[in-house]
Amino acid sequence: MKNQNSLSTRRILWKALCLGLRVKTPVSLFVSILAIPAALIPLLLSRQLQHMTDLMVSMAAENGAVLADVVSAFLLLGVYFLLQLFFQFLSEYHALNDKYRTKLYIKEYVLRQVCTVHYSYLENRDDFFKRIEFADSYAADEMSRNVQTIFVVLQQIVLFVSISIALWAVHPAIVLILLITSIPAAILSYKQADETFRNRTKWCEEGALAIHFFHKCTSTDRGIQEVRHYELFDYLKARWRALADSYIFKKNQLTAKHLKANLLADFLRSAVYLVILLLTAWMIYQNPAIGIGVFTLVYTLSDKMQKATGTILTSIMQFSASLSYMKEFFSLEELEREETEESLIEDSEQGGSIAFENVSFSYPNSDKEVLHDISVSIRGGEKIAIVGDNGSGKSTFISLLTGMFPPDSGQVYVDHLPMSGYKQSLRKRISVIFQDFAHYEASLRENITVSDTSQKLSDETIMELARKIHVEDVIEEQANGLNSLLGHLSSKGNDLSGGQWQKIALLRAVYRSNTGIMILDEPTAALDPLAEAELYRNFAQITGDRTTLLISHRLGITKLVDRILVFRDGRIIEDGTHQELMEQKGYYSEMYQAQAAWYKTE
Repeated sequence: MKNQNSLSTRRILWKALCLGLRVKTPVSLFVSILAIPAALIPLLLSRQLQHMTDLMVSMAAENGAVLADVVSAFLLLGVYFLLQLFFQFLSEYHALNDKYRTKLYIKEYVLRQVCTVHYSYLENRDDFFKRIEFADSYAADEMSRNVQTIFVVLQQIVLFVSISIALWAVHPAIVLILLITSIPAAILSYKQADETFRNRTKWCEEGALAIHFFHKCTSTDRGIQEVRHYELFDYLKARWRALADSYIFKKNQLTAKHLKANLLADFLRSAVYLVILLLTAWMIYQNPAIGIGVFTLVYTLSDKMQKATGTILTSIMQFSASLSYMKEFFSLEELEREETEESLIEDSEQGGSIAFENVSFSYPNSDKEVLHDISVSIRGGEKIAIVGDNGSGKSTFISLLTGMFPPDSGQVYVDHLPMSGYKQSLRKRISVIFQDFAHYEASLRENITVSDTSQKLSDETIMELARKIHVEDVIEEQANGLNSLLGHLSSKGNDLSGGQWQKIALLRAVYRSNTGIMILDEPTAALDPLAEAELYRNFAQITGDRTTLLISHRLGITKLVDRILVFRDGRIIEDGTHQELMEQKGYYSEMYQAQAAWYKTE
């Protein structure tokens, strides 16, 4: 996993504090601030218990204390106790809500990073998805815990200082012993947290693979038929079990190691606690005048100081160890973003023209050039077919046209404007069916209108649009029409066939209004021959007067377009009409005749 080192510790701490304040409500923030002076309640409680103990001893010895004084002291002790319980409940309640809001914010934060990073990261540049998985699975929990820790440490510092003053007055050695013996536990906690982080980064991929194989057996993934047909459940289960067993074994080994060390640290703390009580008892024996209440005071405060010291040191150590998690988490903000446009161009001419000028491109983290010095101009309204072998650069050409990637050299223009400078605005002028188009777990209507949420067309208008391009049958076959819920997760598991989904994707692209360019990447891949022929017949109605780029391995539609661009090895090797290219007897003619041969009778 690639670490980002541009974030300083100071910036990380500041970001964590800001995050903690952001997720708090005004009431929660008030309770957190009030918790700082409220940290004195345990000291008041112990002092009152000391006073009541001395009164009871005095009354038993008939040295002047009366029952009324003891009862008053007891009632005040009860008030302190109830106040402590009430504030403890209040703090825990808001801490729980803050933890929930923190996790929710962190989930939104991770989604925001995925939605705003440069598109190249979505092609898994710099192990992006592994980093997202780590941030979501591990760093998020650490962030949630550490954001709360910031406020807890402030409270514990107040408690520690107040108790230290009280115990120092009894005997300085008590404070020193408690403080010194808490240090090993804090160091141990730091080392354990650091070791856990280092192992989690190593195990992240192994855990993800285990989840992947489990998902293959239990999901309704498109590959489930292949899994069933080849009887792969035992194979996949064995792969999952091997990875899961290895993952769990390593985690258990680490947990057992940490438990043994923690048991030794707990034994040390308990032994120290007994030594302090013996020291206090010896002091009372030597000087009875200090009162039995001192033993009660030391008994209650030593435990609280031990816990407060341990909490402060351990939290600081763990927080320090968690800097690696937080650095990985906040480093997502440092990734390259989509460029921000300097101005809007909504009112500029929308003719649908396209131009590539000396464009070359290689994918991130790769030295292989996918497009080589591409130069081509397409007039507004032209219908262009893009054909070629797999890996010839056709889809990459479309990725650069839609601004998913910037070219390494050269420039891409839409309506005479550079895509690199006006990406967001120019994308609004382009409607696309990508080869891997999305299936949304939503209503049929939403699956259509998601391409242009700004316009609100009536159901009748949507149906007219569907009839115009002859895909209305998909809607009419649904029991609830446009209101039908689609997808595996719908209440009735109402999923569509591949061809039906492709028709909806086509309608989604047509629904996007005010676009001068339409891109159809393999629009007939999932259609049956009759549906494909229907699309060819309705091609003009579907595309209208928009500039259209059609990518297809099936060359039957190439007769309907104005020009054909033939890609091979990242270059445009032929450019012309169907008739012109057939007369050239070049690569296009070879591909076309090879496909046509399958349909000829001997």
